[in-house]
Parts: sequence; C-alpha cells; structure tokens
Amino acid sequence: MKKRALTVVLGIVMAMTVLTGCAKKGEANDVKTETKAETKTETETKAESKAEAKANNYTIGFVPMTLNNEYFIAMCNGAKEKAKELGVKLEVQAADSHASAADQLAIVENMITSGVNAICIVPSSSEGLETALKKCESAGILVFNIDTKLDDSVTSKVSMKIPFYGTDNKTGGIKAGEYVKQNFDKGIKTAILTGIETQQNSWDRHDGFVEGAGDTIKIVAEQSANWEVDQGYNAAQNIITANPDLQLFYCCNDSMAIGARRAVEEAGLQDQIKIIGFDGASEALNMVKSGKFFGTVAQDPVQMGKLGVENAVKALNGETVEQNIDTGSKLIFTDNVDAQLKYITPYIGK
Repeated sequence: MKKRALTVVLGIVMAMTVLTGCAKKGEANDVKTETKAETKTETETKAESKAEAKANNYTIGFVPMTLNNEYFIAMCNGAKEKAKELGVKLEVQAADSHASAADQLAIVENMITSGVNAICIVPSSSEGLETALKKCESAGILVFNIDTKLDDSVTSKVSMKIPFYGTDNKTGGIKAGEYVKQNFDKGIKTAILTGIETQQNSWDRHDGFVEGAGDTIKIVAEQSANWEVDQGYNAAQNIITANPDLQLFYCCNDSMAIGARRAVEEAGLQDQIKIIGFDGASEALNMVKSGKFFGTVAQDPVQMGKLGVENAVKALNGETVEQNIDTGSKLIFTDNVDAQLKYITPYIGK
C-alpha cells in the first residue's frame, strides 16, 4: 500500500512539473511575441520620425504675384498653415505689383541660389518665365504652378512636369455670365475690365462670361486695367464718360471692380450701373453685403496655397501627385456672402 501510494504521489508531482513547464514555455512565447510587436512599433515610429526629420529639412519657395492684394495674402497664409502642419520651411517673396515679371524672375533666381527644394509660383506673366523654369530644371528644383496657369508654349520648353492648382477661370466666368442671362433683360449695356493681357486667366474669365451671357449683354467697351484698383478707376471713368447709359460692369478681378465702383459713385450712377467682380476678396464681399457690388465670383486662394505646399512635400518624398486640381469657384450674392466672409476672414488677418 505504501509503495502504491508513493507511486501515485510521484505521478502527481511529475504531472504538475510538466504543466508548470508548459505554462512557463507559453509565457516565454507570449513575451517573445510582445517583444516582436514592440520592435515593429518602434521601427514604424523611427521611420515616421525619419520622414518627419526629412520634411523638416525641406524649404519651399512661395512666390505669389504680389502681397499688395488680399487675395494673395490669404493664399500665402493658407500655404503657411500647411507648411507648419507638415514641418517644412516656407520662404515667401513677391514683387510690388501684379505686372512685375522681371522682379518675379529675379526672385526665382534668388530662391534657386538660396537652395530651395521646390517653388510654388503664381506667374505674373503666363509667358514670361521660360528662363526661370529652365534654371529650376537645371538645379533640380520642383515647380508648382498656382492660380494663374503658365502657357503651354512655355511649359513645353522643359521636360519636368509642372502641376497646376487653381480655379477653372473660364467656368467661373461662365457662371457669372449665365446668371446675367437668367436675371437681366436682353440687351443690357455692358463694359468689361480685363486683367494683364498676357495672362490666360484674364482671357478665360472674359471669354467665359461672354459665352455664358450670350446675346443678353451688349458689350459697349472693353479695357485692360492690369488687375489694379487705380487703373480700374481710370478705365471706368473713361468708359462712363463715353457711355453714360452703361448698365453693367463685369470686372475680371475685385480690385478693378473696386476702382470701377469709385468711378460709378463719382458719376452718381450707382443706381443705374451694376458691378460684378471676380475673386471673393473681403472688401468685395463687404461691398456685396452693403449692395455696392451686385455680386462676385469667389475663388479659393487658401486651398491653392495649401495644395501647393502639400503636394510639393509629397513630390519631394517621391510620391505621385495630381497634375491638375480645380479648386472651384462660386457666385456670391447677398444671400450667401456671410458664409464666405466667415471662411476667408481668418486667413487675411494673420
């Protein structure tokens, strides 16, 4: 009996030993698995940190047409916001006026010398930057075309792809023209103020409006005012003097429209002449709200700035980027002007 009891006890002890060993082996496997998981997470974290550190070494040049226009201030502030989010340096430089193509070329050359990795540019002339593009290509600097599209005859002179992010200006013009066609009597006497003659967006806005309005409008005058307030004022004065029965100004940007409004008020014709602008600048939006403007076509310069920086960083990291993005446009009248003001205001006071 004692011998059998001893055998049973020994059997129980051996079984417990085996079970304990299995448990320890299982625990060891669990620890090993957890260590692998931790190692994987650490590796991913290191990779992310490495990518972030790499991004922090990027410098993106941002060249708007000018900084004497709220539209471009909003664009640059959108770009700065995105640059801060991505941890890259943004170098912003601009000429004094919209038409300073020579100054803009000098800015690009300085940025190439300073060693930027990419340049986002709003060209002051769709045709005047061939030299700059060739120098960027030679230096291995990526170029992103913002807001005002470079002419195909220029971009074809370089082998690198130059993405464009901005408004489909012709579509924006068509929207304004179609509204006039639907809401004004046929034969309304109309004057059009255009921008810089060498810029495609000026002609797209003009042509789109004329196409959308059709025979509803009777064009009595067209004149370039180079996107400037003072030139818009002078052009509008001349047009009103020659056409005192004018009923509508369609201006291809808000700055010229603001100048035109001043001329209209001085002539005492604010009840007779309606004004439609293009851009959606806050001053123009406030004039829509007060009734001084009939309406404006709002673009999204904030989104243009953000997309330029975001995609420049992606491209520098070897990622594929979209070559053409329409940032959209919408008609602004008294019924939706407050919403647009709420959106744009934070980007013009930074």
